[in-house]
Formats: sequence, C-alpha cells, structure tokens
Amino acid sequence: MGTYVDAEAAVAAWINSLTDTLVGVNNPLAKGAHLHDLHGAAKVCYVKLALLPGSVALGVEDPDHRARVSASVYGPTKESATRAALAYANALLTLDGRPQPMGGSVTGLVVDPDSITGPYWSPDQAGPRLVCDADFYLRSA
Repeated sequence: MGTYVDAEAAVAAWINSLTDTLVGVNNPLAKGAHLHDLHGAAKVCYVKLALLPGSVALGVEDPDHRARVSASVYGPTKESATRAALAYANALLTLDGRPQPMGGSVTGLVVDPDSITGPYWSPDQAGPRLVCDADFYLRSA
C-alpha cells in the first residue's frame, strides 16, 4: 500500500537539484524553488510552489501519491519570467519515473504530460508571474 508524501518539498528538491540547466547563476530560475513568498522585488527568477486540491491515486495496484502542484514563476520582467516558466515546463516533460533527487522520502517522480496547464500569464502584486500546474505521481521510499 502506498503512503502520502510531502509533494511540495519533493518537487522543490527536484527543481533545486537541476543546477546544470534550471537553477543557479545564469540559469532561468536562478533563485530556485521555494514554498513561501520571497520578499522584495525579484532581480532574478524563482518559483513558488503550492499544493492544489485534488485526488490522490493510492492503492495496492497503484501505490503512487498523485498531487497537483502549482508553480508560480516570478521574475523581474515578463520576458525573463516567461523564459523561466518555459524552462520549468520543459523540465516537467523529462519526469518519466526514473529516480530523481527529491530528498529522502521520495524515490520516483512522474508527470502526466496531459495534466500540464500553462505556462500562462497571471501577474500579481509581487510582479511579473506565469503559472504552470501539473499532476505529479510520487512514490515513497
């Protein structure tokens, strides 16, 4: 039987592990993934994750925890936020169940490509923002 996992933390750990392509200096999401708002104007892009309501797929036949996670990509300009959101969305397409670095509680991560919505433009008081949501299937360690 499957178990529930901290989907937000697992997705953040996965994003923050992508230091060659997504996170860090000179990469699209330079400040990485966070579970809370960052204060101050964004000088580089980052993503804030939030768990959305939805069902989970737990059972003997399918022990994965399904979680819908929303990624709000913030940046100093619409153009930079768009580049970062597109890079994140493209990274989602690589999640096919192979082991990923996601902390100690999760070993496998899959995204259903048909579940991805966005990136779509949705500015808010924090500045330029694009949103990309997806269903993640997480297998506990």
